[in-house]
Amino acid sequence: MNTNEQALRREAIRRRLSGEQRRDICQDLGRSTRWFDKWWSEFRSDPHTDFADHSRAPLTVWSIATPALEQLVIALRQAFESANHGLIGARTIWGKLIELNVKPLPSEATIKRILAYHELTHPVGAANKTAYYPWLLVWDVNAVQATDIITKHIRGGVEIQNFHTLDLFTQSACLTQSLDKTSATTCAHLLKAWEKLGLPYLHQFDNEGSFCGGHTHWRVIGRVVRLCLFCGVEAFFTPIYEAKRNHQIETFHGLWCQAFWTRQIFTDLAHVRAQIPVFTRWYHHHYRPPCLQGKTPAQMRYGLRVPKLTAELRRLIPDFQAGRLPLSGGRFHFMRKVDPSGHIEFLNERWLVGSKWIGEYVRAPQSTRPNRHLSSRTRLPTRPIGG
Repeated sequence: MNTNEQALRREAIRRRLSGEQRRDICQDLGRSTRWFDKWWSEFRSDPHTDFADHSRAPLTVWSIATPALEQLVIALRQAFESANHGLIGARTIWGKLIELNVKPLPSEATIKRILAYHELTHPVGAANKTAYYPWLLVWDVNAVQATDIITKHIRGGVEIQNFHTLDLFTQSACLTQSLDKTSATTCAHLLKAWEKLGLPYLHQFDNEGSFCGGHTHWRVIGRVVRLCLFCGVEAFFTPIYEAKRNHQIETFHGLWCQAFWTRQIFTDLAHVRAQIPVFTRWYHHHYRPPCLQGKTPAQMRYGLRVPKLTAELRRLIPDFQAGRLPLSGGRFHFMRKVDPSGHIEFLNERWLVGSKWIGEYVRAPQSTRPNRHLSSRTRLPTRPIGG
């Protein structure tokens, strides 16, 4: 192995993590973008890689396994996993092959190699969708709010980014519209939602780049998370590619499409914004969400006084349009499912949890608090934890 080539690969990744552009790195190092993409992918899949060349020798997965035997092993593994009793490992499969009088009989090692090749080496339950999911407890008004973006097109192909925030306890909503979905636009929407609905304890997001800070930089804490920290709100990110974990806001999207977006033809952004108040008045005062047992969102909030983002508190927030928000003391969370290798991924990095938790959901809280308590002037006042 050429150690100089390894050093070159390390240097390329180091410079990319420092924020340099791929094109500039390749030009300086005299390498192609395809070369860079290969080692960037290698690093993303294994941050501890030594950037050494992989062996090009052909892989010998098993020797005596025929396609028919391979399919039989897979079928037995799947049948054992779906049963409500028994074991699922290579030895159990080997024993069943003896009962079936399979000839020639493969060894346990061969069965293990077949299972590994087809990524079937996980423990019971890791491959199915029945793992316990620890749903957030919505105990009171503004205990949990959820925000999501739904993109729609109007005549001429113009995209309208529709930001929806929902208080999961009362189903009250705040809606804004924009031509982009940058983190700055997202922050502006959140401030409006917190002025209208009040400050939540937890604010739930999916893993959209404008929410989490992007998917490029290592251990990035984006603008939206920084705003939440500054305001004393704990951001909470649902598992990747699992929209069902944000089902309340997804249900609201469906209602909004049916009762508003498909009912008329919009000409531009101003037209959409002009009609939104009509929909929100109908939604809050006349629509009765199934989960509210016959009440409207307005009735759920009648007479309640909740801490809101006032104009006075709003002035304490630095101008996030002009510069970077400071990193305040607080917490934010990631919910992730442990993959078959025992890892989870967040902040654009893979973290080892352990094989014990394969297939299970884990919650990864991140703290930015120093060891000593922050001054009360460092952040906006926060609500006490209820529930």
